[in-house]
Amino acid sequence: MKLHENQVSLIYHLAQYQTLDYMSCLYFLDTDGTADRTALSYAFRPLIKNGYIRKHKDGHVTILAKGRLLFPWVKPLVTLGGGESGVKRVNAISRTAMFMLAAGVRSSDAPDGQMCFVPSACWRKIRNGILSTARFTGILFIGKHRLAVYDIGDGLMDWQLRAERSLFHCSYDDTEATGMLFICDDDKRIEVAQRIIRLTMWYRKTLIERQSIDKRDKPIMVSRAPIRLTSQYNHVYLTTPSLLKESISSIYQEEAVIARSKGKHPGCYERKDGDYEEWPYRHFINITTDLLKYVYFFAAVKSLMVLREKSTAPHIHELQYALTLQGQDLPILELYPDVKGSEAAVFHEY
Repeated sequence: MKLHENQVSLIYHLAQYQTLDYMSCLYFLDTDGTADRTALSYAFRPLIKNGYIRKHKDGHVTILAKGRLLFPWVKPLVTLGGGESGVKRVNAISRTAMFMLAAGVRSSDAPDGQMCFVPSACWRKIRNGILSTARFTGILFIGKHRLAVYDIGDGLMDWQLRAERSLFHCSYDDTEATGMLFICDDDKRIEVAQRIIRLTMWYRKTLIERQSIDKRDKPIMVSRAPIRLTSQYNHVYLTTPSLLKESISSIYQEEAVIARSKGKHPGCYERKDGDYEEWPYRHFINITTDLLKYVYFFAAVKSLMVLREKSTAPHIHELQYALTLQGQDLPILELYPDVKGSEAAVFHEY
């Protein structure tokens, strides 16, 4: 059998990650973006018929010995356990790696100074102190960033706030994460963003305003709840499979864009106050759909609105918060109509 390039790429991916769910295999084979499941299934079936891969009853696909012979030098990056939960976990990692590859990011078992994705199984061997219940699928190395990556689907998942914090505990070998990258379903992006922001805003006094940082690396109590953010995460970027390549580019350029906009203006004392001050404006530059930065902005404007009602001080009524955001993020502002219509807030489309 003569294999096509997309079929060879799928087998190579399975040699690295051992398993992938069936629907993701079809997505992997869809290099032309047709989304024609019938046509894609015809490209998938010969791989089973000729003994390269196997499709299991529960829908996950694994590589067979004949498939491995095509890439004898490739060592698996993950270990596939026999239990259902183990297979589900590795499938999530493999699916994330597939999205990364489609965006031009290769997988690696360790960082090598270039942009790459290191699966969580490999990263746990490098970084000590990560709790076993942390849900990240790997670390994306891009520029100065080490982003913990999560495939959150529709955003309805148990979130273990303290477990994920273990990725950010201070270390002296540059292995702590510098932020997070959430990959959600393409049609759920605004809904997921609003839900996470709303919940974080509800608990912001303990999650955002508290400045103490827990630096312990020993196991601590696990708390399960919907996804919510804390200031320790630094950055929480939201993207989708179709926007991932664009998002990675924006994240890479973010620091330079802020620097150009800032010019010689002074930076704000704390991140929750903005990126820089150009009196009477304090600017938030959010070209990357950083959910945590949206929380900071909404919280700052709401606090200023309260101060304006209680104080007659001129500087309080002069101060305004300016937000620069992408056009595709404008629907997120509908979450708080009072902020969107406030005289304390100014908006610029990037």
